[in-house]
Amino acid sequence: MIPGLKGRGRWAGVVILASFLAAAWFLLLPQPLPRLPFGPSLPPLLTNPGRFGQWDPPIPVPLVPAAAALRPRSGRVLLWAADARTTFESDGNTITATVDVRRRDVSAANVSATHHNMFCPGLSLSSNGRVFVTGGSSSDKFSIYDEDEEAWIEGPPLKLGRGYHAQVTLADGRIFTIGGSWSGSMGGKNGEIFDSAAGAWTTLPGCSSEVLLTNDNRGAFTSDNHAWLFAWSDNSVFQAGPSSAMNWFDVANTGRTIRAGYRDDDSDSMNGNAIMYDALRGKILTLGGAQSYSGAPATSNAHIITLGEPFTPPRVERLDNMHSARVYANSVILPTGDVFINGGATWAQQWTDANATWVPEIWSSRTHRFTEMARMQIPRTYHSFALLLPDATVLVGGGGLCWIECEDESINHENVQVFRPPYLFTDRGRPAERPRILEVSTDKVSPGEQLLVTTDTWIVELVLIRYASATHSINTDQRRIKLRHEPLNITKEGEVETWNHSLTLPSDPGVMPPGYWMLFAVNTQDTPSLATTILVQI
Repeated sequence: MIPGLKGRGRWAGVVILASFLAAAWFLLLPQPLPRLPFGPSLPPLLTNPGRFGQWDPPIPVPLVPAAAALRPRSGRVLLWAADARTTFESDGNTITATVDVRRRDVSAANVSATHHNMFCPGLSLSSNGRVFVTGGSSSDKFSIYDEDEEAWIEGPPLKLGRGYHAQVTLADGRIFTIGGSWSGSMGGKNGEIFDSAAGAWTTLPGCSSEVLLTNDNRGAFTSDNHAWLFAWSDNSVFQAGPSSAMNWFDVANTGRTIRAGYRDDDSDSMNGNAIMYDALRGKILTLGGAQSYSGAPATSNAHIITLGEPFTPPRVERLDNMHSARVYANSVILPTGDVFINGGATWAQQWTDANATWVPEIWSSRTHRFTEMARMQIPRTYHSFALLLPDATVLVGGGGLCWIECEDESINHENVQVFRPPYLFTDRGRPAERPRILEVSTDKVSPGEQLLVTTDTWIVELVLIRYASATHSINTDQRRIKLRHEPLNITKEGEVETWNHSLTLPSDPGVMPPGYWMLFAVNTQDTPSLATTILVQI
């Protein structure tokens, strides 16, 4: 007999047992994720990776990784800090590291051959996958990482010294940069462009940095920083922010600036995020930021900008806000078209974790809703990064790295960590069965061409996501293209079936800029394959 039931009737035990089962069933139903303060991790029921994702153990690295780039040939991640591991002070060198995430293997190097402190630079991947790093602490320097040679090469200097600027790889493979009064002279940081064939930078006085300016509480020093740049059709460049005013840049001849209206009712959003999650439809998601670089509250604002013809005003749609206000956060496009938003702070203040945002979110491109994910173990605020890896996980890292010395050394996070999104798990939290790309007809393509792909199962989406680099909440490389595909036939050999697909690539290089891309197959459960690397040629 169940203790305490004596004398209560023969059905008492049945009633209590039924009540217990009902309570247990309620606990298994979807519950909102609580906002926990710094302290214990989430209870087991609320950490089902099939709903909230999962964090791997951190990987120690010998520096604070304020910048990162994914190497397309090896899948390893190149990291760097400044002239020292955890501080920045002088010019002439950069402390770097390379991480093999799968093997948890790390190597380090002090790069002095290019005489460049690559701290707070402009950053993008070139049309052949090389890492182009401009300015920063060494304001006019230009360094190029060649993965084939595993070496840094000194490039021709910028015409204008810059730091905290942004740069982007264009449809024709040239590199455009603008802004950056943090380093070099202050103000007048108009555009310039690099042509690899000519081996030189050319100024574009018609691409005015004045239109970038935010109403920052520190003035010109930080008001032209970290532009949200997107390459688009006809070698145009769209600037989505962080200023509330949006603009187009025409890089032909000496350049031209065309105003594009305002981001709805959004304020200036310095150190916010902008992500082209659907390049075919010109869709850009913008998130968070603050009105000033430091000393201002973060916002939780979210908008979709839809680009059309170049040099015409885009359409702007206000979305429901994120769960958390964020500045200094990082956002990553996932193969499903959703966006993972990690870290940041609720108040813009450099070099502190006091205001850290601990719970990441995923934005659904289908429902336009935000869902909170598994809580971080390590805060990622100023000087952190995030990148999508070829296995469809997300690598995050960094935070800290002060001038000369941090008052609180605990903010220096010399580690990286992998987040595994829910799509890698079943509803019960077990590893999901992943589709496989068995074969592609070629690994080098040009815009408008056909690509034949063979998979081991039925596929609902085949998508391209460009290899990327990131620093200071800016990633101008990443963009996602959902490819138009036709299932051709099913091939059967014995008991083994394979599915053959014909893909049509976009014909516009403004939609699909040259460089290395990751090809993912996504099944009916939204689970992506491992990526196959494709080079899009000019």
